[in-house]
Amino acid sequence: MTPDKHLESVDSLRIWEAAPDGMVLVDDAGMVRAANAEAHRVFGYEAGELIGQSVESLMPPDVADRHAEHRGQFAQEPARRQMGAGLRLVARRSDGTDLPVHIALAPLEVGWTIAAVRDMSAHTLIEDRLVDSTRRRLIAEDRERIARDLHDTVIQELFALGMTLQATVATVTDPEIALRLDSAVIGLDQVIHSIRALIFDIGQSRGATGDGLRTEIVDVAAGFTPSLGFEPAVAFRGPVDTAVPETHREHVLAVVREGLANIARHADASAAAVALIVADGSITVRVSDDGTGIPTDATRRSGLGNLANRAIVLGGRFEVERDTKGGTVLRWSVPLDQQEVTA
Repeated sequence: MTPDKHLESVDSLRIWEAAPDGMVLVDDAGMVRAANAEAHRVFGYEAGELIGQSVESLMPPDVADRHAEHRGQFAQEPARRQMGAGLRLVARRSDGTDLPVHIALAPLEVGWTIAAVRDMSAHTLIEDRLVDSTRRRLIAEDRERIARDLHDTVIQELFALGMTLQATVATVTDPEIALRLDSAVIGLDQVIHSIRALIFDIGQSRGATGDGLRTEIVDVAAGFTPSLGFEPAVAFRGPVDTAVPETHREHVLAVVREGLANIARHADASAAAVALIVADGSITVRVSDDGTGIPTDATRRSGLGNLANRAIVLGGRFEVERDTKGGTVLRWSVPLDQQEVTA
C-alpha cells in the first residue's frame, strides 16, 4: 500500500487525536470549535471543556487584552506562521497557573484557524538552567580574576611593605617607635591573613577546593625572590595537600613567610631553602639559609615570637639555631591531630 492510500484508510479523527501537539480549531470570532486530547491536557481541562471557550480566556489577562487586536491583524493577512516568533509565549491553565508554550498557526479556507500548541515547560526549564549556568560561570570567572589580582598584586605589595617596615625596625633606636612599627607589621600580617581567607572563600564558592598547600608555599617563596636576590628552594615530603588540616594551613604559611622575611632582613644569604615535611603524625616546617644568621636578640622580636606562640597553641615547638655549616635553621613542628588552643 502506498503512503497516500494508507492515509486515505486512516480516520481523520484518529489523526487529530494522535497529534503530539495540542490542536485547537478557532473560528473567526475567536471561539474554540474543536480541540484534541493533548490540547485539553495542556490547558488543564477535562475532555470537551475547551469547546466554546474564547482563546483570550486561555491567556494571562495582560496578554489577552492585546490578543484580540493581533487576531484581527492575522485575519487580514492569514498565513502559516509561528505566533510571537522569538518571544516566550505564556498560556493560562484552567487552574489559573501559567505555562510557557509554543504556538503555530495555519489558516483554513473557511476563515477559521488551526493552532498547534506545545507545552514548553521542560524546554524552558533546560533553557533557564543553561542561562543560569552561563551566568554562574561568568561570575566565577570574575571572582577568579579578582582572587588572582589579590594574590599576585595586593598581597605581594603588602609583603614588600611589611619587609620594609621590619627592616626599618632594626635601625630604630627609640623603643616606642620600634614598638609601633612592630604593631604595624603585625597588622599587615593580619590583613594578609584576611585576604588569603577571602581568596580561599572565593575558591570554595566556585566549587573548587582552592590551591593546594604546595602551590601556596611555592608562591610565597617566589614572592620573596626580589628582596632576597634569588629564589628559595622548596621541597616537600609526605601527603602535604591531603593530610594538613585547614586549621594548620595558615600557621604553616605564616612560618614560611616569617622565616624568609628574616633571611631577607638579616642573613645576607646567597641561598635559602624551605622544606615542609608531613610524617610520623607531625608537620614540620624547616627554613634554612647559608648567610651570617639572624641577630641573637631577633627571637624576641614580635614576628618570631608569634611563630613560637603558633607552635604552642598547637602543642608543638619552635626553634631557631645556627647551622653547623653556617647560616641559620628555623624549625617549627606541631602534631597533625592537635586542635588549636584558644584563650
